Amino acid sequence: MEDMKRLEKFVMMAIWCIQEDPSLRPSMKKGSQMMEGTVEVSIPPDPSSIFSYI
Repeated sequence: MEDMKRLEKFVMMAIWCIQEDPSLRPSMKKGSQMMEGTVEVSIPPDPSSIFSYI
């Protein structure tokens, strides 16, 4: 179960990092803090909006 929580966190981080608008992407520092667990990973915007541009 712990592995599933970790996977979910990494997927949410990945979605944040591929946002179309660069201002929505986390900084390297914030990304590192998310991975360390010192900053909570919030729910990213709906990823289906990414594919509407393709």
